[in-house]
Amino acid sequence: MYMYILITFLAAFCYSLMSFLIQSASNYVNDSTITFFRFFSALIMLIPFYYISGKPTLRTKKPLVHLLRGIFGFLMFTLYSISLKYLPVENALALNSTYPFFIPIILLIFFKEKISRTIIIGTVIGFIGVYIIANPNTDNYLSWPSILALLSAVFSAASNVTIRFLRQTESSFSIVFYFFLFSTSVSFIYLIIAGFNPLNFKSICLLFGIALTGVASQQCMSYVLKFLHPNIVSILMYSSIVFGFVFSWAFLGSTPDIYQIIGTIFIFLGGFIIIKYKSTARENLKKVS
Repeated sequence: MYMYILITFLAAFCYSLMSFLIQSASNYVNDSTITFFRFFSALIMLIPFYYISGKPTLRTKKPLVHLLRGIFGFLMFTLYSISLKYLPVENALALNSTYPFFIPIILLIFFKEKISRTIIIGTVIGFIGVYIIANPNTDNYLSWPSILALLSAVFSAASNVTIRFLRQTESSFSIVFYFFLFSTSVSFIYLIIAGFNPLNFKSICLLFGIALTGVASQQCMSYVLKFLHPNIVSILMYSSIVFGFVFSWAFLGSTPDIYQIIGTIFIFLGGFIIIKYKSTARENLKKVS
């Protein structure tokens, strides 16, 4: 049990480190280069896993849903990468981590699913945290980079909703494979339109670091989800915000202000309430059935 918790913390650590590397790489290459390399490298790294996993079937009954998820993933990562150019890593991580608050809203708007009072309370608490982190006392309150980070959370939530439908007919490997295939295809079009920056040794190292930490984070999460409940994993992944504080302090000498600390606590609390409620609801449903 403790080993799986540590692996989840490792996933959060890698995701936070990936975010810091994206911020560093943005000083040398444009967003289209970072986005394409991130998805393309992940797609290449899936090849050995395909053979190790015994060549799982890639047949799909829902190609359009896979495509939609790929577009959502591309938008999530691209908007998140752009926000990292202008926001502290910990702020971008906190705003990006609000995606659980948007899932019930998406389900309500598009699928008419009712939202319970508990989820409403958790969502309100979470958005209070967003409001505090955005620091309403500043002149550029809720600046456009903050809005982009929030939009990245919206598309992350939309991507998670598509998984709900894909799991009904698709294998776990095909879900991951088509996600990176379509995300790579869309990001390649973005690369052609926006242009490709020449690479030097430092930018190449940073891009490889982004690829490795991104894949490591995803693989760690995929592994622990076999042993831990998804709700537990989601809560533990909030530690990525704490790691963001650590990286900012260690590499930039930046210490968190009171708004960042209080806002993060509210986001933690709101996310915990929503995830805990979903866990309890599932357990009650199992008992009834």
